[in-house]
Amino acid sequence: MSPEQIIEKWAAAARAGTDTNNLEVGVNISPLPAVKIAFDGYAEDDDGIEDLDRESYAVYIHRNAAAPGFIFPEHQRTAWAIVQRPAEEVCHTVWFNAADGFFEGPSLADSCDSCGIAPAEAERIVRYLAGT
Repeated sequence: MSPEQIIEKWAAAARAGTDTNNLEVGVNISPLPAVKIAFDGYAEDDDGIEDLDRESYAVYIHRNAAAPGFIFPEHQRTAWAIVQRPAEEVCHTVWFNAADGFFEGPSLADSCDSCGIAPAEAERIVRYLAGT
C-alpha cells in the first residue's frame, strides 16, 4: 500500500467517524492521536458555487509523529484560518468524491514541496504510524 493510500484510508476512517451533515472546517476528526485530519471545505465551480459532492480534508503529519506517545499539537487559529507550521508538519490534501465514493489526492512528495519535511521522512512516518 502506498503512503497516499494509507493516508486516504485514514481520511476515510475520520470521515466515517464524524457527522458529515455537520462538518466544521479545521476541527480535528482524526482517529489517530498523532495525526490531525480536518475538513477543509468543498470544491467550488468556476462561479464560486460549492460542490457538495467534493469534500476536502487536510491531513497534517508532524515531523515528530513517530515518537512514542506523540499527540498532535493544536494549531493556532485566526478568525479566518488555521496557522500552519510548514517547518514542523506536512499538510496533505485528500479529496472525497461523494458522488462516486472514492478518495484521491496529490502525491505525498508534492505535498512536501511546501514544507520542511523531506518526502522520504514523511513516507517513513506514515508507514510507521500504519504499522508497515
